[in-house]
Amino acid sequence: MEAMQANTIDVVKRMKEITRVMRTPQDVLQSQGVTPENIEDMLDELHEHVESIDMANDLHSIGGLDPLLGYLKNSNAGIRAKAAEVVSTVVQNNPKSQQLVIESNGLEPLLINFKSDPSTNARTKALGAISSIIRHNQPGVSAFRLGNGYAGLKDALGSYDAKLQWKALNLIQYLLHNKADRSFATELGLPKLMMHLAASDDHLVREAALSGLLELSQDQTSGNALPDQDKLKRDPEEPNRRDQCDGL
Repeated sequence: MEAMQANTIDVVKRMKEITRVMRTPQDVLQSQGVTPENIEDMLDELHEHVESIDMANDLHSIGGLDPLLGYLKNSNAGIRAKAAEVVSTVVQNNPKSQQLVIESNGLEPLLINFKSDPSTNARTKALGAISSIIRHNQPGVSAFRLGNGYAGLKDALGSYDAKLQWKALNLIQYLLHNKADRSFATELGLPKLMMHLAASDDHLVREAALSGLLELSQDQTSGNALPDQDKLKRDPEEPNRRDQCDGL
């Protein structure tokens, strides 16, 4: 127990040191020879520390959450992506931190990055953080809708990046459990895009798209048939992909 307590004290001390660095203006860090790569390495270390839910919650109490959220607006795409990755871990299955991030207006820069960041990696990491914030968090879902998050999802489905498509499809599938969100998705034409992705060359994208379409097809109250449903019917002469993959 003494060893564990000493380790906890050391981690908190290190997180306080990282917090001081995050609070330091970028020009001051540059004058001291700190590079963007150094900042990314530091965020990787912070990421490891906050994998413990206790440390994740301590980040706010030691004043580290706000400067971390500030890094979401950093001019360096790598830092923006790393910061989003840390935020995602801080809030994952953690209602307290989810609320703290929303109260600190952390969802806003994540939505901006998700919808318009020139770096696909930063967009993907932002989406991962958004997904972690709004899962099992109704105020988060409402903020996502108000922030025009669905437009970002539609754009992500139309991208050429399989990882971004897959993350968007997984969040859509979660949101489709709610009737209001099914209506949002249908009005935006997401089912048609999902139908297209059901034929993707990427097996993860294909599976996620089909899972989302299955969720929509089980809704008997919307009265909206899925577009091009015949495309989901497999030719009896075509080999079953699942059968082909069983031996892999």
